[in-house]
Amino acid sequence: MQLDKNRISTGSKNWIRYFFHLHKKGVLSIGFKFKSDSFGEMIHYIFNKTGILYGSALSNLYTSQKFVSHLTKEEKLKLLLFENLFFVYQCNNSKEHTDYNNFLNILEGFYNTFQKKISLWDFDSDKETSLKIEKILSERVKIKSNITKGNYWLNQSTNGLVFVDVLLFSDFLKNQEIDPVKNYDTFVFNLLYFMTKAAYSDGKIEEKEKRLLGYLLSSSHLKEDLKQKLANWISVPNELEEEVLFEGSQLDYKLVFELCVFVACGTHTVHPSEERNLKKIGKALNLNNFEIEEAFLVGRTFVFKNKGALAILNEEKSSGVLLKAIQKKWLLILGRNKEKIFSEIKESKELMDLIGKSTVRDLSAEEKDQFKTQFYDILKSMPSLAIFLLPGGAILLPIVIKLFPDLLPSAFKENTIDEKKDEK
Repeated sequence: MQLDKNRISTGSKNWIRYFFHLHKKGVLSIGFKFKSDSFGEMIHYIFNKTGILYGSALSNLYTSQKFVSHLTKEEKLKLLLFENLFFVYQCNNSKEHTDYNNFLNILEGFYNTFQKKISLWDFDSDKETSLKIEKILSERVKIKSNITKGNYWLNQSTNGLVFVDVLLFSDFLKNQEIDPVKNYDTFVFNLLYFMTKAAYSDGKIEEKEKRLLGYLLSSSHLKEDLKQKLANWISVPNELEEEVLFEGSQLDYKLVFELCVFVACGTHTVHPSEERNLKKIGKALNLNNFEIEEAFLVGRTFVFKNKGALAILNEEKSSGVLLKAIQKKWLLILGRNKEKIFSEIKESKELMDLIGKSTVRDLSAEEKDQFKTQFYDILKSMPSLAIFLLPGGAILLPIVIKLFPDLLPSAFKENTIDEKKDEK
């Protein structure tokens, strides 16, 4: 079975450079046709079409499905976040050819401002900027939750607020003197405030609405006092205070209201009186009647088409979710490696054919190189298998491979750029 050489594996290192490699070759391109050249309308369309606004990677921006079908939910979202950031940079760059290194340097500067919010880890240990960005994006799509509180399912979820990074990066590209952290706190706090208000528009908050709001609150990196304030409002919504509307763009207000519609329409059937209260929230967000009706249409259509794919709306008990996640993860690992094992078996058969040929004639220079490569791959497979069979080998093997990358057979290597092959 021939492996797809162009597939991107965001679970392995060097995937950003490989993405650039494929983009430069013309293998990757925008998969959507835009009705308008307006940046705001393009972002609005992409956010809804790909699902990033709702914390899900339902489709990618540059990468076709055949290149990402092997990825986990978290890995897909990581790639989609990167694609959105790259798209924003391209929209702000008038040059004919994209300067990939410049993009990475600006993105690094942007995320440096979030260092303390993102993680306690120090990302500066990586000299290669692309590898540092890979680690940062891995942290951005994760949710940190407290297992002792029984929120097991949160550990299997992804960050539902990564779209905010894209909005802030767009502002950062226009003015690198702005404070992204302050703007993040303002936007996310107001977003969750209005969503809580929307959840209470029928006079009560349902369990699914609470779970959705709790999930987004866990996704946020807000200061503890702001988190606690929102948590109190979610628990006792009748104490919700009136907040002064934050200063944002019309796009910001539209996205906030669409998520308000989502929290209501995605969890239950909205009755006329509740819809009227939701429309009042739209008015409070400075939206006109057309924009309000459009938000209802977009939100309801998205939920109708994708409700089954949005795990947060279909969660079961914590223990059941955890068990299913573990089973799914191991099935995925076995499925991926099945392809690679088949590839190794195929190469072993080719090696036997070469041995047979060598008994009747001299091998050509190309056949000799092929023989060496495949023979070494078989030798490499033996220590890898031996380590895997040891107690705790499944944990030990990735560490050994990281220290000794040449120990891994060629069929198991991903995100590898073959410069010689491209030159031909």
